[in-house]
Amino acid sequence: MCSVEHQLRELQLIRCFLPPGELFSFVFPPEDTVVWSSLLDALDNGVDGEIELPTKEDFPCSAKFSVRVCGLPVWFEAQVPEGPVQCSDVLARGENISRYQQERWQSIVSESIAEVRDGEFSMYELLSLHLFPRLHEHNDDKHPSTSAGLAPSEIHSHHPEIFHALLTSLHLVSATKRKLMEGWSSELRVTGFAKVGYLGLIYAERETRKENVEEFVKNVKAMNWLAIRVRFVKQLAASVWAANTGDEWVEAQKISEVLELMRKKGRELCIINHGIGNSST
Repeated sequence: MCSVEHQLRELQLIRCFLPPGELFSFVFPPEDTVVWSSLLDALDNGVDGEIELPTKEDFPCSAKFSVRVCGLPVWFEAQVPEGPVQCSDVLARGENISRYQQERWQSIVSESIAEVRDGEFSMYELLSLHLFPRLHEHNDDKHPSTSAGLAPSEIHSHHPEIFHALLTSLHLVSATKRKLMEGWSSELRVTGFAKVGYLGLIYAERETRKENVEEFVKNVKAMNWLAIRVRFVKQLAASVWAANTGDEWVEAQKISEVLELMRKKGRELCIINHGIGNSST
């Protein structure tokens, strides 16, 4: 079994990178669920260096969890593997599905595992890049965004148009990437922040010039990433409008710092609604 810290890191990636409509839960007896949830919440809040993590000897069970898409009868139960992901690490489950359907989804799991590289966080890669996209292909339910734009009646004349974007990555540690983003921020007059370390977050905004935000996002995506995900590029809704609290590009080290930065702007829900920093999941 891999270390408790490694399991928590991978669980943090999986849980925090689930978009709205995708659910994470532990598959444990209640007492074990409380322990794992408490440790994971502490890591999300950026205090992992301030808590004493149990050892494998003190905490012998591997992390077992389920992930599912709201409205779909099929979901996955999995455990964090010690080495490369094996078919026995991920089980397709279902509610009122036939044996044929269950076997078909288990076959999809096997096919997807064959495509996953032997990386540090292979379970995260399997779920986010392979299995969840396959689930969404079979989801006929449409959930159009209600905040993609503003109705003219919602725009106050004294509020300028603000366009913003949120991107997430497996991690952000490269000094080169961080320097480039700071340079693009200055060049395009885009403000925002980057959360460095594991769970990389990039938030950018600009008044009136949507094309500048889009170019910034394009530049970031063009860099070499293991997994980069654009959560949104859109106009800021009037209901969460707040004046920009800074005119420079900054870096954050912890999720709690990110939430505080967004709270000052009145936009913390722009982060929490994407499953980041929400300890209630």
